[in-house]
Amino acid sequence: MRQAYPRLIGACSALAIALGGNAALAQEPVPNAGPETVTTDQAQQDGIVVTGSRLRGAAPVGSTVIAVDREAIVDSGAVSTDRLIQQIPQVLDLGVSENSRGQGGGSGNIAYGNTINLRGIGPYATLILVDGHRAVNNSRAFEPSVIPTLGLERVEVVADGASAIYGSDAIAGVVNLIPRRTLDGIEAVARGGWGADFRESTLGIAVGKVFDRGQIMLAYERSYRSNLSGDDRDFFRSDQRPFGGNDYRVTRCAPGTLRAGGVAYALPAQYTGQPLTAGTTNSCNDLIGQDLFPQQKYNSVNGTASFDVTDWLTVFADGFYSKREYERLPAYFSSTLTVPQTNAFFVRPAGFAGTSYTIDYNFINDLPRDVSKGSATNWQITPGVRVKLPSDWQFEALFTYGRGDDQSDQVRGLNATALNAALASSNPATAFDPYGLGRTSAATLLAISNFVTLSPTLNHFNGYEARLNGPLFTLPGGQVKLAAGYEGQEIETFLGSARGAAGTPIVFRNFLRRVDSAYAELLIPLFGPGNATPGFERLEVNAAVRYDKYSDVGETTNPKFGVNWSPLPGLVLRGSYGTSFRAPLISQIYGNSNNLFGQTYQNPAGGAPLTGFAYSGPNTNLDPEEATTWSVGADWDVARNFRLSLTYWDVSYINQVDSYLSDLAILTREAQFAGTGIILRGTAARDRVLQLLSQGVTLARGTFPGGNPNNVDLFIDGRNNNLGQSKTRGIDFVANYSLTTDNAGSFAFNASGTYLFKYQTAASPAGTPIDRLNTIYNPLKFKARGSVTWDYDAIRVQATATHVGSYRNTAITPNQTVDSYTPIDLAVTWDLGEMGAPSFLGGVTLGLEVRNLFDVAPPYVNVAPSLNGGGGYDPSAANPIGRLMAASLRVKL
Repeated sequence: MRQAYPRLIGACSALAIALGGNAALAQEPVPNAGPETVTTDQAQQDGIVVTGSRLRGAAPVGSTVIAVDREAIVDSGAVSTDRLIQQIPQVLDLGVSENSRGQGGGSGNIAYGNTINLRGIGPYATLILVDGHRAVNNSRAFEPSVIPTLGLERVEVVADGASAIYGSDAIAGVVNLIPRRTLDGIEAVARGGWGADFRESTLGIAVGKVFDRGQIMLAYERSYRSNLSGDDRDFFRSDQRPFGGNDYRVTRCAPGTLRAGGVAYALPAQYTGQPLTAGTTNSCNDLIGQDLFPQQKYNSVNGTASFDVTDWLTVFADGFYSKREYERLPAYFSSTLTVPQTNAFFVRPAGFAGTSYTIDYNFINDLPRDVSKGSATNWQITPGVRVKLPSDWQFEALFTYGRGDDQSDQVRGLNATALNAALASSNPATAFDPYGLGRTSAATLLAISNFVTLSPTLNHFNGYEARLNGPLFTLPGGQVKLAAGYEGQEIETFLGSARGAAGTPIVFRNFLRRVDSAYAELLIPLFGPGNATPGFERLEVNAAVRYDKYSDVGETTNPKFGVNWSPLPGLVLRGSYGTSFRAPLISQIYGNSNNLFGQTYQNPAGGAPLTGFAYSGPNTNLDPEEATTWSVGADWDVARNFRLSLTYWDVSYINQVDSYLSDLAILTREAQFAGTGIILRGTAARDRVLQLLSQGVTLARGTFPGGNPNNVDLFIDGRNNNLGQSKTRGIDFVANYSLTTDNAGSFAFNASGTYLFKYQTAASPAGTPIDRLNTIYNPLKFKARGSVTWDYDAIRVQATATHVGSYRNTAITPNQTVDSYTPIDLAVTWDLGEMGAPSFLGGVTLGLEVRNLFDVAPPYVNVAPSLNGGGGYDPSAANPIGRLMAASLRVKL
């Protein structure tokens, strides 16, 4: 069985066709021929369990598998496993992403991790497995990069509902990370990449041994990606008028803007009482110095082992250890200060008779940035046994023991209580000077910037699995097979929080969840090799059902049915139908914290952002999400070297858990939230904030206008709620074509992509679904990827294009049309051994790569710079790095 990576015909396809135009057509496909549907014949031949089915020796019925094999993993040049999977067109960078946290699920991504969001249906709606079993996570999302790329044999993706097979989270599909078990020798890699104000690197080694009765493998990888500062990209700016956009500058600057008696006055750099001009303001960038994405360091290890104790008993194990460390530079603090006349440095403007005024102010010249640092540490071990039983039956049992530890720390936050005291102080030694003369004492500056925010999350996971697998009896079409099993999960989560002055202790909340599940899957081959007839070369029916019982959110039963029909050799028509579910996360139910956060929101009317206050807290009334999924499709081997695959799919998703804590563009959709209480304005906003404060909820970030909560006029409920519903339809396609010439080498042309016909959502269960397809921060209509690969003796040249279609920016009125985005990558590798190098260089491969060959800039998007990603560009649809040069050395011994 050969599986490879989806690729689209790239920029050098014309050259490749020209070179091979007069050549003889090959009878056998060349390597690297793209993704293939894993057929039942292939699965039977290899005796494997393919993702999407529990049946040994059977491919999923009604669904296809996108497979990324070892060769494609190497060719990808990805610095981490999550970046590898992001290259698949069905994967969108929405929600739980290091560079875009403003969408659903983003507010919980406090450690800046990455996970997989298939088709944009939701960051928690894709189940990620390790070698077919569940793995420890941070109680929010699983990071694929806990497995190093050097330790991966392949990645299998089933973009179809699979809760009947695997349980919770498999609404959009399943991603299975399959570790290496075939490595026999040593493989090492060193790679470095350099772009404008950015760099990345990878060092790794894997050692494996395959012997008569088993194997053992251990892989280690250290990866590094530097931060990318918004200051180093001209599109990340508040004043976007040079690009044809709006002026999003704010008046919280240094020097600031004084407001007295309803009149604004721009302050000079040093204000000592000189005359001010009424009706003027100082304007500046809102997010000076903020990272577009943080610095990340990965250290990851994984291993596998298996041993045939006897002819009928095999013991096996897999495990991993990973520590990811991040550092993110935020923007400098800004706030609206209330300066009373008691302030030791108070300056009374000419003609002002009041007792206080406000100053819109930025602390860039006074305080350091509240750098966000943290780490995500995960490890687990999964030993198991496999027993061969009579009549080709098999029993398998395994146990998973895993631990997770996320740390998210900020230790120089703005202490609102200390700041207000310093503004009111009449003592120059303890007062704060907002007039730009630098007279605030070091001790006072330390006091007003000693607010700590510590948010550790500890997760303990114990998993139990036992399953039987084998044939029941034989029909003329083949063996009727059954898989049945039990799974148990014990998940204990510790949510920690410390918010306050330095020295505030961390308080942990402890939660326990128990899950017990039983499942069965049946395959019935009605037609097959034994009774094939014209019109019915093969006809297979599959049925699966699963029951899950949760200790905290109830129980659910989900079925799935699939059919494969081959009316003629080389053509398979398929269909599937099923229901899926997702249990709310423990962190979603109980919240990361119980606090208010001052934030700036995209102003739908344009101009400077609006200041509002969002609430993050528990919601113990959350219910599981539910979905109905179906698909139809075809896989056609047009010729031995030409394959096409099409899948039309439909997902109806209800009871979706949504959180709007990090959605800073929510006001652009305010009408959709009518009656939900998510957005409150005026006195309703003020009363809600006062109610929360009376219940002990504290303000964790920002300051109230004028230092008084009575001045609040915008409130956002950022808790998780069962509000959403969505309907998504689309078509996936894959095409592979290979060509071997007599004297010009071999070529592989590959294309894959997804085209959406429908994406409608409602913000409440009773709301009218609204078409949000192809709009900013939502699933886009068309995304595709592919390549042309040319192999000539020891040289491989590959050109890859990734295309994201144009879409509408609905965050402004009138809407903006955002241009399409098509960066092209070029990679060249030389196998020194095949080039006739000395024998000691026989396993050495050199590589050069240029990502975004033509340095295509992200399409301009008219949105204000955001604390949670974006501004002048859309981080969910485009890469801000630009051209990246990379060199690699790979050694196999």
